[in-house]
Order: sequence, then C-alpha cells, then structure tokens
Amino acid sequence: MSGKNMKFTTPELKKLQRDLTDLAMEVAVNLEIKLDFSVDSIKELDKVFEEIHKDYKKTKNETGLHGLALEMAAYIVTVIEKNGVVGWWERGHKEMGNETFPYYITEDRVIFPYSWAIKRIVDGPKENIWDKFQDHVLAT
Repeated sequence: MSGKNMKFTTPELKKLQRDLTDLAMEVAVNLEIKLDFSVDSIKELDKVFEEIHKDYKKTKNETGLHGLALEMAAYIVTVIEKNGVVGWWERGHKEMGNETFPYYITEDRVIFPYSWAIKRIVDGPKENIWDKFQDHVLAT
C-alpha cells in the first residue's frame, strides 16, 4: 500500500494500546514473568494467560476478564509492531462486530488477538496463543 490508501491506528486507539500494554506488563511483573516485546515473549505471555486461566477456572468470576483480555491483546499487537510489521488496529469489524478489536496486518490479512485472549483465558491451554501467533502472524 502507498500514499492515501495507507491505514493507521487512530491516535485514540494508539494511546489505549500503549496504556493497555503497560497494564499487561504490570500483570506479568506481578506474576514474575518477564515480557520483553520479542517474538519469543509470546511464549512467556502464554504463561501469563495460564495463571489468569487457573484463577478463572477456580472462581468462574468474569469481572475484569474482558479488560485483562484487551490488555493482553494490546501486548500482542505491540509485539507485532515492534518486530517490523505495522498494520493497524481498529475497534470493530464489519463482519465480526463492534468492540472485536481486529488487527489488520495487511488490507486482506486480519487477526483477532482480543478474541484469542478471551478464548485462552476461558478455555485454557488448548487455545495456546503461541500457536495462534505462529499460524496467523509468523506464517507467510
């Protein structure tokens, strides 16, 4: 893409991404898990998800679940961007709905890290984030 056809994350959503990523980092620090924005840190992020999943499985408490999922999604998007692929993040998707937070790697290649995060928290290891990241981000 070039020129006027380029799409960007809105400044409002970019700020939200930064703020949410900071919160994701705090969660990881509290769990004594190191995240460093490398591609391999997505494996470590799965450890964060596992701790959140264990708590969810025990309590079935959904309070804060969507906020945590969005924080982790922001971290995933930030890792993608810090490692050379800068697409754009939006709040909604014409087919998937509002507040689905799709990330467009290209015009016709979209991922849904927020959905990945919710599924990982609720359903556990079978929804492994590293596998999804490899399949949908690293695969060409």
